[in-house]
Amino acid sequence: MKTRSLTEGAMLSAITVLLTIIGEYIGLPALIVPVPLTLLVYRHGIKLGITMSIASALTASLVAGHVLSGVTIIIWGFLGIALGMALREKFSFVKTMMVGIVANLVITALNVFFYSLLFGKNLFEELLEMMLMSIEQAVSLGQSLGLTEEMLVQYDRMLELYPTLFRWGLPALLLLSAVFMTFINLGVTRLVLKRMGDRIPWVAPFMEWQVPSYWSLGLILGILFSSAGSLAPPIISIIGVNLMLLFFPMYMIIGLSVVWHFFNSKQVSKFLRVLFVIFLFTFSPLSLMVIMLGVLDGAFDFRKLRTHNE
Repeated sequence: MKTRSLTEGAMLSAITVLLTIIGEYIGLPALIVPVPLTLLVYRHGIKLGITMSIASALTASLVAGHVLSGVTIIIWGFLGIALGMALREKFSFVKTMMVGIVANLVITALNVFFYSLLFGKNLFEELLEMMLMSIEQAVSLGQSLGLTEEMLVQYDRMLELYPTLFRWGLPALLLLSAVFMTFINLGVTRLVLKRMGDRIPWVAPFMEWQVPSYWSLGLILGILFSSAGSLAPPIISIIGVNLMLLFFPMYMIIGLSVVWHFFNSKQVSKFLRVLFVIFLFTFSPLSLMVIMLGVLDGAFDFRKLRTHNE
């Protein structure tokens, strides 16, 4: 058993190194770097997980020729170990997600600290500058391609809005990022374990996703607070922006879940489903309609999920 653990640990350690180095060379974030460590801790315990994470960090630093690869593995290994221990302790899906979200927020703090230490700059300010630069390049490209005046005006509005939205809504953006990263890593871990004949707690099927009706209060407060403007202290507007950034995507997902339920019941073709998703992210009125559908589902239970559960 010990030989098997070491063999599996060495293999997963090599995969961790490979994912990290490939991610650096092609410029992708460390999306699934924690997965091998999650699997290792879940199957063989935290002691082997920590040992292999250190070994992976040293190997990655030697292969890449700099310490940043090793630092990346050490930092993101924190998420892998946290998720592995939560799964090993048989936590529910919600508790495991909470563990992952907290671990992700810790990782963000560590990334900001090391970036400041190594480069003497604020990581968030650098990200904002990159975002604004990409929008400016899109404007220049649009002008050369002859985009309409309306499209160029929209880009100009984005350049004005994004800095304020980014700074005010940073807490919500960090939380959404933590939820996304945790869900992706748990999803990949689940797929691997499923192939190995093991199962872990998971969320209900997408078409059954639902939130309590009283959660809509968060969206209503977000709209009211963000619309307060000069009538209230700035902190009220900041809270409103963060609430909207959190609840708008959530209710869009719930609304899309409702739509997908009816697509399945009516056997809508894949082509029309893809077309709907494209319009959803390019046509603002449709997005607002889907969000409203998600809000109303909490009150009217369009899919009769609560009735079925009762």
